[in-house]
Amino acid sequence: MQKNPDFDLRSQYRRALEAALALALTLMIIVFIASKKFESGTAVKAVDVPTIQVEDIPITRTVKRIEVPRKPTIPVEDPEINPEDNIDLPDIDIFDPTIKPPPPPPSIEEEAVPFFKVERPPQLIGGEAAIQDYINKNNLYPKVAADAQISGVVMIGFIVNKEGVPTEVSALQEKPQGLGFGEAGVKVMRAMRFSPGYQRDKPVSVKMQQPIRFIIE
Repeated sequence: MQKNPDFDLRSQYRRALEAALALALTLMIIVFIASKKFESGTAVKAVDVPTIQVEDIPITRTVKRIEVPRKPTIPVEDPEINPEDNIDLPDIDIFDPTIKPPPPPPSIEEEAVPFFKVERPPQLIGGEAAIQDYINKNNLYPKVAADAQISGVVMIGFIVNKEGVPTEVSALQEKPQGLGFGEAGVKVMRAMRFSPGYQRDKPVSVKMQQPIRFIIE
């Protein structure tokens, strides 16, 4: 049986393949020619490159300054001084027991701590009773106020040092004034003794105030 070439699939497949290859080659040639024409139409412009000038930098170096030694001073003889004259110097015996050494430098006191800032404030030994007993025993009531039967009060400011002794005692305020309550209160406070104040388990000086009352019995 003889096959009809118009209906033979193998022969048709071969013809289609050959036609496709021919079409592909034709397209490739057309694209290649078009790209050549496009490249030939483009213009390339030259870019101006700035010129770089290289300058020669001279090499510098640090020159150490040479110090010129000073000329020694030449002593000049004083015409008023006779070298034959003898200068009498006092003979001092440094081992002489009668010569007293210079006094030691004054000690720098630490700044007193205010009463309200100290951890353990000073306490008046004997309390208020010690003040009244000292006034009565030493007859420190001001005479003018006693004759006039006038009572008074004075505010005393002072510093209790590390040994519990009042220092820098002064009368801050007195009522009534001018009758001697301030002077009497200062005398009383200087005679009082306190337990020292402590800050961080160390004795310190403490600023304090203490009222002293003078009462007619």
